[in-house]
Amino acid sequence: MFDLKRTLAAGALAALVLATPAAAQDIKFSLQLPLTGAVAFTGQLNQAGWQHAIDWINKNGGVKGRKLDPYIYDSEYKVDVGIAGWKKAIANGDMVFSVGDGTPFVRAVSPENNDRYKIMMTNTGYASDVVDVSKYPYHIMVGPTYSDQFDILFKYIKDKQGSGPAPKVALVYTATEFGRDPIEHAKAKAKELGIAIVAEEETKWSGIDVTPHVIKLRNAAPDYIIFQGYAGNLWPEIVKLSREYGIKAQFMGTVYGVQPDLVKGAGPAADGMLGVLPYEMQVEGNNGWAMKAIDAALKGWGKPYAGYTNVGYIQGWVLALFMRDVIAKVIDEGKPLNGDNLVQAANALKNWDSGGMIGIPVSLSKQRLPVARIYRFSVTESSFSFKPETDWIKLD
Repeated sequence: MFDLKRTLAAGALAALVLATPAAAQDIKFSLQLPLTGAVAFTGQLNQAGWQHAIDWINKNGGVKGRKLDPYIYDSEYKVDVGIAGWKKAIANGDMVFSVGDGTPFVRAVSPENNDRYKIMMTNTGYASDVVDVSKYPYHIMVGPTYSDQFDILFKYIKDKQGSGPAPKVALVYTATEFGRDPIEHAKAKAKELGIAIVAEEETKWSGIDVTPHVIKLRNAAPDYIIFQGYAGNLWPEIVKLSREYGIKAQFMGTVYGVQPDLVKGAGPAADGMLGVLPYEMQVEGNNGWAMKAIDAALKGWGKPYAGYTNVGYIQGWVLALFMRDVIAKVIDEGKPLNGDNLVQAANALKNWDSGGMIGIPVSLSKQRLPVARIYRFSVTESSFSFKPETDWIKLD
């Protein structure tokens, strides 16, 4: 029999539940990471960084009282696998934001996301085109693009030039979207700055004899050799053989190729290598509040820890803490946690304090953080260290 009083009571209870502050709800988001496959080294570190950051955030009040609740899956760095996992995460409901495993994934899902889901997104890559707001209105990049990184390296080269002849630069990159990404920009920027590009060597991702490439580099006699689109693969072989062939050029690299442990693994041939990195790598002894939390997490992880970190790991912390503060801003404003409000809040978050992970306060410009510094690595058979070669460099 229909019970009006019971129905009304149930309706009142439902209204109460709906009216309960959203602070009681966990914040769901997806992490599609390459935990196996060609770039598993970085993906596994990124997962560890995210998990440590989430634990720390949830133990320290969450986001305005809400806990972060990630949906994590292995994308294998394959677009179709990544999309399948992303759709599963969406099916779980109430997904606030999504972290992709790289640029190909972001490019693949953005048209549908722009039209249908409108979920705020970020990813582990630094592709130059995904800061185009007209194509990727829901995507932000918590770091500089690969083109930005070349601008920073070229600035360093020009500063070193003084009144000498035009610097000669060789570009060495993989035959991948990742590798080719900033090359046309780099050539145009070099021409603008009076830097001579004397060689371009496009290599396969791995599994090749590097001798022909090294011979061409020796014949070109560059002052600088810049590696792009590598993740610990192949470039150490080129560096080692280049030294054997008497090449004296200054080696340089962009973000994923110059993670500290990867440079260390290259051995003494990589001594003096310069790398442009968007985050602070030396953790122990850094007094920033986030770096202290990272130091404690790494010391309690139960894995070898030499006082520094790698890009994949700290990137997880940077993304997690940045999203924490963006979401908190939207909650404070009393707005729904949708993509439009989150992107607006991210752009309005000025002079963000990263707790030492980035050495200066930063703000989004063109929906990315255009800040990095160059490190110099010292590598011998028995020792490894690195130190800043430049101050933090901020673009536009």
